[in-house]
Amino acid sequence: MPFTQDLKEQLEAAETSTVGTSFGGVGPKANFSVTALRNWVAENIQYDDSGLAEAYIRLNALCSDRVMKSLLSSAIRTSFLIELTDIRVGSTKMKTRWLPGLILMPQPGSFAPIQGSFEPGNDPRSSSFETCLLVFRRFLSLCHQNLSDNDETLQDLGRFLANTRVPYEFPISYVDATLEPIHSSDNVSWVFNADAKWLACARPLLKAATGDDGRAIKKICDAKLKVKVFLTDRALTGKDKTNRAKRWEILSGDFQHATLPDCWSVERKLTEQLVEFSGFPAAIRQRFIDEDLLPAAAARSKCPVTLSELEFGPFAAAVLSAQHGRSDYQIGHMEPLKTGGRHAGANVSWQSADGNRIQGDLTLQATRTLIRGIAERQQAAGL
Repeated sequence: MPFTQDLKEQLEAAETSTVGTSFGGVGPKANFSVTALRNWVAENIQYDDSGLAEAYIRLNALCSDRVMKSLLSSAIRTSFLIELTDIRVGSTKMKTRWLPGLILMPQPGSFAPIQGSFEPGNDPRSSSFETCLLVFRRFLSLCHQNLSDNDETLQDLGRFLANTRVPYEFPISYVDATLEPIHSSDNVSWVFNADAKWLACARPLLKAATGDDGRAIKKICDAKLKVKVFLTDRALTGKDKTNRAKRWEILSGDFQHATLPDCWSVERKLTEQLVEFSGFPAAIRQRFIDEDLLPAAAARSKCPVTLSELEFGPFAAAVLSAQHGRSDYQIGHMEPLKTGGRHAGANVSWQSADGNRIQGDLTLQATRTLIRGIAERQQAAGL
C-alpha cells in the first residue's frame, strides 16, 4: 500500500477511535496521540515515492532530534488535523479535516453558535485529504527553505520550540485568514517574525523565576498568557455553549478570531507590561534589560482606565489564592472585540479590576469621555 494511503488510514483510525460521540458519532472515546502518528510517519515515510521522503531526509539532516520531533508533530497537527469544540461542550477534540462531523458553528448576526456539519464544501476550514497532503508537503518545504544555511534562525527556532505556550505552536500560518476554503498549500507561509523571536528569549526568563514569585509568574503564564492570549473565551450559559478553541482555528468572521502572529503580538505586549509592574522581581527585570528585551528606562505599567500603577505584589497574591473567575487584574481590549476591535498587541493591556468594571463593554475612548463627564458634573455640583 502506498505511504500516503496508509497515512490516511492511520489518521482516520486515530479519529474514529478517540472522538466518541463528540461529533455525532457512536465510537469509543480515548486520547488522541499526535506523538503516535509522528512516530509512525518517521518510521514509514522512507517508503514514500512522491517526494515526501526526500523532503523529510533533508530536514532531518538540518535539525537536532528534538527540533525534528517537534517540527514533524506540528506539521502533522497543522496539515491534517483541527481541534474543535464537541457538540456536548465537554471538551475540544482532535479530528481530521475531511471526515464529516457535527460541530458548533457561528450564525450570521448572532454571538450564539448553532450546530452545523464540518465537512469539505460546508466549512472553509475543512478540506480533502489530498489537499491536506499538499499542505504537509508545503510545510516541510517552507521549513527547509527557511532553515537551510541559516544557523541563526535554526537556533532561534530551537529556543522557541523549547518554550512553546500552547501545544504544536509553530511558525507556520495562513497568508489570508478570510479565504474560503482557507486550508490550502498556497495559503500557508513561514511567519517566524520579530515577536516570536522576542518571545523565544522572554519566555525562559519568566520560567526561571523561583519561590513564591516563580509560582505566581507560572500561574499568570498558565491562566493569562496562555488561556486568554491564545484561546477563545468559554460560553457556558445559553442554549448553545462553547469550549475554548485556538483563536486561529475558529472561523475568520468570529469576533474572537486572531491569527497566530496576532496572538504573539498580544503576548509580547502583555509580557512587556508585566515586567514593568511595580514590584516585579528586580533580577528578572534586569535580565530582560541585559538581553535587550526591554529598555532600561521603560515606564511603569498603569491601568489605561484608572491610570493607577499596576502592582505585582497584589497580583501575585491574588493568583496564588484566586477564586475561580476572580482576579485583581484582567486583560482588556481597548476596542472591545464585540464592537469590532482586534485581538492584537496594539489593542490590549492589563487592567485593574476597577478599570475593567468601569470600562465594561465600552471602548477606552468612550470610557474616558464618560469619566470626564462625571467629573465635570460633580465639580459643577460642588461635590
